[in-house]
Amino acid sequence: MRRFVFALMLMTIPCATGCLRAQVMQNTNYEQELQHARSLVAGETSTDIPHHIHYDLKLYDHDGHQSTATYDIYRDPGVYERIEIKAGDYQLTWINNVRDKKDWLHFTGDKPLKIFDFGQAVDSPHSAIDRFSQEADQIEKMEPQQLQGAPLLCANDNDGTAICFNPLIHLFAYAQMFNRTIMYDQWLPIGIHSVPGSIRIYEDKKLLVEVTGTVEAIKTFPPHLMEIPEMPSQTDPGKAHKVVSYKPSDTSQPRYGNIETRVSVDEKGQVTKADVVDSDDKHLDGVVRKFARSVVFEPQLENGQPVPFDTTIYTEYYPFP
Repeated sequence: MRRFVFALMLMTIPCATGCLRAQVMQNTNYEQELQHARSLVAGETSTDIPHHIHYDLKLYDHDGHQSTATYDIYRDPGVYERIEIKAGDYQLTWINNVRDKKDWLHFTGDKPLKIFDFGQAVDSPHSAIDRFSQEADQIEKMEPQQLQGAPLLCANDNDGTAICFNPLIHLFAYAQMFNRTIMYDQWLPIGIHSVPGSIRIYEDKKLLVEVTGTVEAIKTFPPHLMEIPEMPSQTDPGKAHKVVSYKPSDTSQPRYGNIETRVSVDEKGQVTKADVVDSDDKHLDGVVRKFARSVVFEPQLENGQPVPFDTTIYTEYYPFP
């Protein structure tokens, strides 16, 4: 039975830029390689040094229109992390005071779907890793392979998902989720850790997100950068409206994709209208639109009375075996 991942927010392996060819070499354990890679990625351990990562993004919607964005990460390990995103009308600042266990969020506009895509892949293929964690007994032993002449070490679940590491530096290089491809390259050192200097996300052969990054060590961050402002934190839009129920969706398509849907909700919490704003894969628009119409929210109250409202939901379509 397949399972629908609802990320409200709610794999045949076609290659985006070239196919993998097996070679005869020694197998390696996936879990060991995963833990090794995670220990090398900046932001995963307390041995990080303070640093600033800057990403320039090129985003492509389902009609091929290009837009740009910036994504900045400031980290002072064990003290705080700050993320700033600018993408057209959408701007976000998130401050997490790790030491005092407080966080603060402020944003304008709706998050572009391709920013959502990038957030799932910013330092590792999170969705593929999560899937593997739920099907550990189905992961084959890792095998050396090649992509465009470059060596890789890959794990496969035989149901459309693969994760590959660069065997020379033991960091992520490639992930495949049905028709979705994520490629990591040009890893940049920061202390004893690294950040990806190049990330590309494809749907089939269509480029969705192209990212270039830089990283710098920071001796001392400006004091105001880690301070939580006096103005109140906004509610995380993904948690602003509680979902009461929804109908199971058709998960028969062996495809992967994220979809941004704008819904209108009446006083009873019933969805009266669902429009796809953007999607990674048009093949999924119909099934996700039908799913969105089935969602029932907890009614929104103003002055004690239920009122209609509009909201945006992000759906991750990922059929599980």
